[in-house]
Amino acid sequence: MKKKYFRGQDWVIMIALLLLAGVISRILLPNTGVENNSALIFVVAVVIIARLTSGYLYGVMAAVISAFAINYFFMYPYMEFNISLTGYTVAMISMLVPATIVSVLTAQLKKHARAVEEREKRTRELYERNAQLEKEKTAMELESAKAAIRSNLLMAVSHDLRTPLTAISGSASYILSRGMDGDRKESLKLVKDIKDDAEWLTVMVENILSVTRLRDADEPLRVSAELPDEIIGSSVMKIRRRFPEASVDCELSDGILLAQMDPLLIQQVLINLLENGIRHSESKDPIRISAAAAGEDKVRFVVEDHGKGLPETIAAQIREDRPVVVDRRGDSYRGMGIGLAVCQSILKAHHSRLEVQTGEGGTAFMFELDRVQGEESI
Repeated sequence: MKKKYFRGQDWVIMIALLLLAGVISRILLPNTGVENNSALIFVVAVVIIARLTSGYLYGVMAAVISAFAINYFFMYPYMEFNISLTGYTVAMISMLVPATIVSVLTAQLKKHARAVEEREKRTRELYERNAQLEKEKTAMELESAKAAIRSNLLMAVSHDLRTPLTAISGSASYILSRGMDGDRKESLKLVKDIKDDAEWLTVMVENILSVTRLRDADEPLRVSAELPDEIIGSSVMKIRRRFPEASVDCELSDGILLAQMDPLLIQQVLINLLENGIRHSESKDPIRISAAAAGEDKVRFVVEDHGKGLPETIAAQIREDRPVVVDRRGDSYRGMGIGLAVCQSILKAHHSRLEVQTGEGGTAFMFELDRVQGEESI
């Protein structure tokens, strides 16, 4: 139905333009006589017909009709077809051939333009489809990250949250049962244990809140360009308030260095790593924390202690990028599981990962973040 409609429309365009060319030539004829401009007018009409109609057919037909119309209506003897006069045959051929060539070339250009337009349309559709697929891929990765965070958090909480609560409850019950008659020294020790467990619960609640915000937000990261030295400074200040006896050395970067991060979450990562070194390294040597450029597009953070080294089971989980789970048969690494699991989850959301090097000389935790381009170190 559609093809038939456009075919009829092409016929109307061809006939209308040829009639218009005839009318214009008839108006000009009395003023120009034999030497009239009808050939030029009809050539222009043929070009327009070829441009407005589909295919070659209508332009070629218009060229043939124009050649005969000029001979019949606008060349002496008028209203009579005649090719016997000198030059008339050449005139018809001179009209027919150029008009046909122009018609064909115009149709080819139009066809080429349509092909280019179609390619552009397909390219635009492919671009939009790829953009949609990329958006869907990002959404799937986000959901996968959220699921991993949820799994890591539940696994870590199951190992680390119940123990201090049980210890607090038991110590408080013991003190209450003994009352004022109990051993003062033993009671003070139990109170100190309650204080330590309460402080550790505070740390775990901060970790849980950080990961909950990361998990539940529609946009999980509030990413901005930050100075690593400022994030390190804030983390060390909080650690020194919590552990005033701890020694931490900061190595500041040379010049201006910016990294893409959610500052609160990366600060939580550094606090967890520093606290692990203070609690579990069993060393009084200073813990070193630093940030430096790693190539042209990364910033590398390092937290290093000089203690007894990380157990190989934990180090293997980190190297294999598996959620850290600490063996709960002993209490020497209490809380390390949730702290490192939170670090893994936060860094994964930053498209990074936690790395570790461990040995008798201590443990070094490392991770990298995207460096902000266009900022030159000075």
